[in-house]
Amino acid sequence: MSSWLRRSGDQVLRGALLLAILVASGVVLGFAVGYPVSRIEFEESDAVRLDHARLAGEVDPAAALVTGADLPLTWVEGDPAVGSFGLLGLGFCGEEVDLPTALSPKEVAVFANPADDAFLISEAVRVDRWQSARGYVDDVAASVRGCDQFFRTDGRGNRVRVEIREGMGDPPITDHVARTFVAEDGSSVQVWALMSVGDVLIALQHIGPTRPPEGFLDDLQDKLLARVDPTDFAPGGVPSADDPVGGGVTDTSPTDDGAADETEAIPGGTVEPDDGDGGP
Repeated sequence: MSSWLRRSGDQVLRGALLLAILVASGVVLGFAVGYPVSRIEFEESDAVRLDHARLAGEVDPAAALVTGADLPLTWVEGDPAVGSFGLLGLGFCGEEVDLPTALSPKEVAVFANPADDAFLISEAVRVDRWQSARGYVDDVAASVRGCDQFFRTDGRGNRVRVEIREGMGDPPITDHVARTFVAEDGSSVQVWALMSVGDVLIALQHIGPTRPPEGFLDDLQDKLLARVDPTDFAPGGVPSADDPVGGGVTDTSPTDDGAADETEAIPGGTVEPDDGDGGP
């Protein structure tokens, strides 16, 4: 009887010790996993999350275009034919990205800067739903996310490798994508941005022998957003000729991993699919 009690006591003791070890291990594991997670510092962003439902139907696509007043004095009106090389409706990194059903004509403005042989294409179009506009931006972003280069053929028939890099500065809104295309031969740099505001898609594209000045496209984006969504971006009112500091008057008048093929919007160049050899 006493030996049975002793064996039972030993089993209880071993069970208690095992339970204590498991509990202790669980606590240690919890700290091992939880401690680093608690120390993660998430990158803060100043990008504004727009209320697209509120803005749907309220944004005039013509007001979402760059105007001469938005640009430095060296810029002049460009050849309208250049607008055919716009961003909206292109394929990206070998993938077709269908433009949503348009409810307005595509508005286009073209400007040129003779000082550095650059030009700017500004586009805007209203689509069927604000969800479609957001979805289009997401689809373009997904297409370029895993693409780091493509090839195009220049006007002389030469095959040119084009490297894809990040676009501009910090995005002003969350529904936004931007990239920079740099030709390996140094012939051109193309910087573009795409964003949705309500049910309107807005695209900007600077093409020239070099990148635009620091902050150039960021400043244009800010001016467009202040014009089409003054509630979020110009609470004091959009400056106008009669009211240069705003003062509450809102003026909304229109004043790859790996190589891939790409439909690139640079005049005189066509694009070839990559043959997979990693070279020209």
